[in-house]
Amino acid sequence: MTYRHNMEKVYNIKDTIRNYYLLNTELSLEGGPTNNGEKFVEKVAIEKEILSYFGLPLSSKYIKLIWNTFEVMENVNEAIPILLEELKEKAQEFELNKKKSMATKLQEGADNQIEAFDLFPDLQIDLNLYTLFIYNEMLVKKKEPIEKIIQELEKAKGKECLTDIYQLSQLSKNYEESDFYQSLKKRKLIYLDNFVDWCKLRDNQKINTNINLAIKNEDAIQSLCLAFRLFLHYKNQGYSIERAKKHSGLMNNRVFKIAQYAYTHS
Repeated sequence: MTYRHNMEKVYNIKDTIRNYYLLNTELSLEGGPTNNGEKFVEKVAIEKEILSYFGLPLSSKYIKLIWNTFEVMENVNEAIPILLEELKEKAQEFELNKKKSMATKLQEGADNQIEAFDLFPDLQIDLNLYTLFIYNEMLVKKKEPIEKIIQELEKAKGKECLTDIYQLSQLSKNYEESDFYQSLKKRKLIYLDNFVDWCKLRDNQKINTNINLAIKNEDAIQSLCLAFRLFLHYKNQGYSIERAKKHSGLMNNRVFKIAQYAYTHS
């Protein structure tokens, strides 16, 4: 690559970041993603373009790095070189991390209590209620062997599995007799009973108090954020907007806008 060509690429990414800053400012003045969903989707596309320049995935930790830089630095011309340097450092870290095995990455994530939302997309692990339970409860808290955790995460993949997991999470009595439980047992998942007990415990903590109402609200926000993170993940994989919405359960336009709002304000 010639020096001139390299400099052209640098100028282009600076222009892209500057355009992103202007778009983000306009979106904020217009009331955010709930008032202009199309502009928000355009913003996400530019975020992907910026991160792709550095070889980084469309992950929330890198997106928030962009947001935080502009929040701290009001002058866009001062913010751009700082952001470029930070993204360059993150890209170097990301490349080094690529050489690590899944077991190492997953164990380091657990040891450093990195959120599954940030960790799983990079490892191509499905985000669903069961895999979140496995990571947070069985690995982070109970320190189950990493090999068992990886095997379990690999078995809990696919759209059909996601549906069965959600339906099972809603059951309490006689759950073992349900088709959802039997279907998941055929996948040889070994923590299903622990999972159901965990779901029951959470449900029992949410009954009839103001504090529990707050817990319910927090759960709703977490669910919306999860759905929108899934939408961004599928978009990053090259899915169309409509297909990404479908796979993340956000086909209803009103729910999609609410999920956008919850994600950007969490």
